[in-house]
Amino acid sequence: MPTAPMENNQISDTLRQLNSGIDFKRILGALVSKWHWFIISIIITTACGYLYLRYTTPLYSISSMLLVEDKQKSGVGSVVNKLGDNTDPATAAAPNLFNEIFLLTSQDLVGTAVDSLNMNIQYWAKGRVRLDELYDKSPIIIEFDSLGYIGSTLQEIKIRQIVEGMFEFTEGETQTNILFGTWIKRPWGRFKIVYRKGPNVNKGYLLNRTEIIVHIMPLKNAVKQTLAVLKVNVSDGRTSLLNLAYTDNIPVRGVDFMNVLIYFYRKKELEDLNQSAEKTREFINLQTHNYIDELQARDSVEEEIKTQNQIVDLKSQASAILTGKAAEQDKVQALLAQKQSVQALKDNAIDGAGSRYEFIAGVGVTDPVILGLVTEYNALVEKKQLLERNVEYMHPSLLKIKNDIAASRKNIADACDRVIASLNISIQNASRSIAAYSASMSTIPSAERSINNTKREYPLLQQIYLYLYQRGVENDIAQYAATNKSKVVVAPYALDGAIQPVRKNVYALVFLLGLLAPGLVIVTRVMLNNKVINEKDIEGTTAIPVIGSIARSPNGEKKQIVVGPHIRTGVAEQFRLIRANLEFMSAAQSKKVYLVTSSMSGEGKTFISLNLGITMTLAKKRVVIMEYDLRKPKLSSYLGLHNEGGISSYLAGIAGIEKVIKASGVHENLYIANCGPIPPNPGELLVLPSAQQLIDELQEMFDVIIMDTAPIGLVSDALILSKQSDINLFVVRQSYTMKDQISLFDSLYREQKITNAAIIFNGVEYLKKYGYGYGGSYGYGYHYNGGYFDEETEGKRTIIDKLFKK
Repeated sequence: MPTAPMENNQISDTLRQLNSGIDFKRILGALVSKWHWFIISIIITTACGYLYLRYTTPLYSISSMLLVEDKQKSGVGSVVNKLGDNTDPATAAAPNLFNEIFLLTSQDLVGTAVDSLNMNIQYWAKGRVRLDELYDKSPIIIEFDSLGYIGSTLQEIKIRQIVEGMFEFTEGETQTNILFGTWIKRPWGRFKIVYRKGPNVNKGYLLNRTEIIVHIMPLKNAVKQTLAVLKVNVSDGRTSLLNLAYTDNIPVRGVDFMNVLIYFYRKKELEDLNQSAEKTREFINLQTHNYIDELQARDSVEEEIKTQNQIVDLKSQASAILTGKAAEQDKVQALLAQKQSVQALKDNAIDGAGSRYEFIAGVGVTDPVILGLVTEYNALVEKKQLLERNVEYMHPSLLKIKNDIAASRKNIADACDRVIASLNISIQNASRSIAAYSASMSTIPSAERSINNTKREYPLLQQIYLYLYQRGVENDIAQYAATNKSKVVVAPYALDGAIQPVRKNVYALVFLLGLLAPGLVIVTRVMLNNKVINEKDIEGTTAIPVIGSIARSPNGEKKQIVVGPHIRTGVAEQFRLIRANLEFMSAAQSKKVYLVTSSMSGEGKTFISLNLGITMTLAKKRVVIMEYDLRKPKLSSYLGLHNEGGISSYLAGIAGIEKVIKASGVHENLYIANCGPIPPNPGELLVLPSAQQLIDELQEMFDVIIMDTAPIGLVSDALILSKQSDINLFVVRQSYTMKDQISLFDSLYREQKITNAAIIFNGVEYLKKYGYGYGGSYGYGYHYNGGYFDEETEGKRTIIDKLFKK
């Protein structure tokens, strides 16, 4: 017997290294062969996507744009500052857009808008699959009394009209009939149910007696939900534009909310402007009344002195003295008036309006330092009032600005003290000059002096009065013509189409899932599949050559004999190709002995043995097939032969050669050496000298001996008999034999326990299994199915089998 070359180990290792990578061609072939999986998967995922779009509540985006102008241009915002500062408004600071954003997103303002639209009350109706929110389509509305909803949790009630004017009211498990418009008292509020009027009302819900589900939540919860989807941001850094964006599943409600929010925001602006104007008017009116009283009092004094002393004109000789004295007195009066104004400002800052965090005005004060401090103080008061509307009483920002106001008041008082000290010095100097003039005026009657003194103070008081009167008129005009500092540049509108879910994105995603899902399944199956699929799997596991492939019947037909004198099918030609390869491998032997085995039952070794034997007879060879599967023989039953005598009897020495050989009935040159009675100890029989004697006798009678042995992966029979064979054939079945079992063949071959080995690839399904395409047009083979321990059968495949079990 020839031996295997010593280089087999190196060749096998090299092949395994070359084929150890990922077989992309096999994966691609598997994907292509399962194309119908992708179609079905895409249909299913597309249907799921359609249902998702059909029954998912869409969300819509509502947008608007506001232009916020400088407060100085509104006509009222800086009237108080104008009383003591004539700074050009064009140099004033630009509006603080972040303050406006804070105001627009404040809980107070948003809560007012939410409450005005009753957005904490939602109306739903049952659809086929989901609940549909009605909003303005609801034929009924819930109206609470002035206290509103006072509950702390979500309340659900159900309403169904029984007849017009009466409805079925369900709360929890309680169900009562109540008239429309009657007050209903509950621990969470007092309310009534009335009919809604409007162009969008769907009265069909009432006519069809549809149950309307009402959800009532605390206002703060509704405000919190609204703030979560309300976004306000600056358009860009070059303009004072604000972008408003809001998300809602009902676009009409979103537009309504945005309009109401902007309405209350602009209304709040006007209220703040009017409040500032009212405070300014109160201050001017108080001051003008004081100066009117002073002017009237001086007129009365002059009139009384002239009446008592009957004075008509001053004497000419006193003119020069009086002129000098008058100049000094005017100076003193001006200084006193300035001192009075500064003192009044200090008192107002410390104990008056300043102590109440109100605006103050530096009327009559000319010192630029004091006027600057007053302007700074009024700005802090205005900022404090804005914060008080949006934050809590003890908020850190509010406490800080109060401290800043207190510091500003102290700065004003300190500045006033410094100015008053300076004025006192100037007054003392002027008083000394007046005393000198007075000494010269001793000859002038005291009455005349009193009149002159009264007249000198009069113009100053009159000037102050006129100044206040002018500012009061300006304030009234500004209040009357007051406009909002903000303008609606883009009215609220809903964008076309839902922003979530996006139809094209959903369909793109489900289409991708439709491709990925079967693809991942197929790739996973291929990667985890440990069965032999194509010749590459064999070549990557062992160096044993594959001398031929036998195709599987495309229609699942079970036929044991597929070769004959007049059969020219593809599978018959494949057996002829195997015959030629065997002739080439065993050309040196005139009498050939072939051993056919496999790793386990069901791989087709008996089918291969029988049809290979028939193929040999067609080449004018005398062939005997030895049914050497002494444990579970099948060949005799396939051919309908009696299992008398046989190999087991010969090996046991109880029968001669004539009891072993039987005509097959298939071909005149084909004989069968049947198994005979199944022995209890097949392994012991095979090692007897009679086993070799049987081969020797058969070689004298036949040209070719084919030993159909038991699976080598289960018992040792084939390993024992391999020493008597010229070529050992391993049958590997596609999608049945495990790769690990190929490794068993390879280990026996590498260890030279079996030599001159070859593999026959059986049951190949061409062009259908993971892209396996060896053999060109040969695809008309037959399918062999056998069983060793458990009989296996495979009937004709249905359409479902063809689609999913390829």
